[in-house]
Amino acid sequence: MDVSELIDRYPRLYHLAEAGSAQAITGHGLLPAEHIVSTSTLNADEQAAILSRPRPQKLAIAHPVLGEVTLRDQTPLRAHILDKVLIDMSPQQWLTALNERVFLWLHPERLDQLLGARRNRGRPHDVLVIDTASLVAAHDRRIQLSAINSGATLYPNAPARGTRTFQTIEEYPFAERLRKRTPQTAVVELAVRGGVHDVADHVVDVFRVAA
Repeated sequence: MDVSELIDRYPRLYHLAEAGSAQAITGHGLLPAEHIVSTSTLNADEQAAILSRPRPQKLAIAHPVLGEVTLRDQTPLRAHILDKVLIDMSPQQWLTALNERVFLWLHPERLDQLLGARRNRGRPHDVLVIDTASLVAAHDRRIQLSAINSGATLYPNAPARGTRTFQTIEEYPFAERLRKRTPQTAVVELAVRGGVHDVADHVVDVFRVAA
């Protein structure tokens, strides 16, 4: 995929966060779970317990710099299905891949779908809107695209996944996928490995979605 086409087709990116967390995110960065956990006050065993399995519920963590941080749950990642749809990675390797990235939706319809999911209905959320051109200019080498919701294996027919799920912008076969899909489904996720420490430089809007 050409970088200019990514920016033209998806000029804004969307990140769904726990209500009340937007200020901390813009102040300290959009950080992956691995970074938050590994720099927290938790001991090594506690850190390993969090990072070695899907989180069954959201988790509040005390952090010496960030204060109290809430990690979102990973309930859509059903372990027994994940094990069957992985191609060339172990479940632990896949969890590591997820935990070392932050994820953004490329289309507002995807954001609406996530907000409409049963586990998200009935409670407030913060949404950060990010300028694609600005983010890509600063972090293009760590940005990857995914054709699937990498953190969901809800059903037995969940898409296969593995080492080729996350691809650089230039590697991503957008034109091929667009022949059979809509722009909303031709690319599903934009991931940034290692997080976005300067996310405040790229945020153009923050709003609260009411319960």
